[in-house]
Amino acid sequence: MKENHLPLIKLAGFGMGLFAVQTFWGFTWTTLPLYLKEIANSNIVTGIILSTAGATGMILPVLSGSISDRINTPLGRRRPFIVGGWLLACTMVLLLLKVNTIAMALPLVILAYAGFFTSIGPYFALLPDTVPHTQRSIASGIMFFVGGLGMLSYLFFAARLWDVSHSRPFYWAVIAVILATAVMCLSVHEPEEHAAEEHSGNVLVAAFRHRNTAFFLSGMILWWIGIWIVSAFFVITCKALFQVSTALAVKAFFILNASFVLFALPAGLMAAKFGVKQVTMLGLLLLVISFLTVPFIPSYTVVLPCMVMAGAGYGIMLAVSYPMFLKIVPPGKTAGYVGLYMGAQNGTLLVGPAVGGFLIDYYGYTTHFVGAALCILGGMILLGAVRMPEEVPAVVPQPDLREMN
Repeated sequence: MKENHLPLIKLAGFGMGLFAVQTFWGFTWTTLPLYLKEIANSNIVTGIILSTAGATGMILPVLSGSISDRINTPLGRRRPFIVGGWLLACTMVLLLLKVNTIAMALPLVILAYAGFFTSIGPYFALLPDTVPHTQRSIASGIMFFVGGLGMLSYLFFAARLWDVSHSRPFYWAVIAVILATAVMCLSVHEPEEHAAEEHSGNVLVAAFRHRNTAFFLSGMILWWIGIWIVSAFFVITCKALFQVSTALAVKAFFILNASFVLFALPAGLMAAKFGVKQVTMLGLLLLVISFLTVPFIPSYTVVLPCMVMAGAGYGIMLAVSYPMFLKIVPPGKTAGYVGLYMGAQNGTLLVGPAVGGFLIDYYGYTTHFVGAALCILGGMILLGAVRMPEEVPAVVPQPDLREMN
């Protein structure tokens, strides 16, 4: 039976959910580290607090995604978790404006991340719920293109205001998240009937017994550790290395993400033509080269072209790795494995920022770029061992010689 293709306007509406996600990440990797560094006065403490996100990121996307598979409500299966999670996250972000000690900020940060990760598991599960197989690479490219606009708008209009007003970036993040989530919820039509999927309490064990998913998830854990190492301290590092203002440091991060946005949609088109595995490997390779180059860069102006390359690699990896994972998931287990995908990605937050803070404080600001590049390279090698369905040779039936005679 032929699948019904979704119009571009529907795919863009679905992408507004990632607009909210990327806005929150923009807040997390620019404004929140500056806020925490100001009240903690330590990169290690800042990194450890940011790493607390991993505890909720490892569990809640799996849990909320799994529960959303089993319920039916007037709002659908996914929307209650998406809306409820974002309301919790936005409330905690606003409450951070009222506190000025680590002891008071820590539980609010943990709860903000808890709401965030509760929402994104069901959100990503909407892709296989609502988008036909033949459109998933393109849909992922559009999703990350629209999502990247959320990051860019935050960096351009909100994050750079930190030196002028500490509160405006917080309000911008909350308003943008609420509006984008509302558009997504109104745009996406969840199917009223859905095929039952197999569920198992041992989905993690099953995934690592399956050769392809084991290699993919292991590689993914490594490359996301590397990405979190750099992301958590990008603005702080740029200010320290090149002696520039917060606005200029955010500008470099903006350029990286602008490149990510520009390459996200072409990456989806490239994957449809050349294969998701090959294109994902290309994205990771660009990240490795970019991060290994940073320690040799003499000035702020020279680092900007390097950020274009890093953003291209990041956009390619983000847009294509998810549809690649969906291709290797065992039939009938999409929902459980999507939760595991999100848990593996976000659980690495337990490690990345803490490692980044340690490397900076003990070995200098450039060493965390090298450490990140090595982690991503290790992930790329493991990804190379994944065998896509089209790479498995077909078994050609041999003719029966007795019948020929």
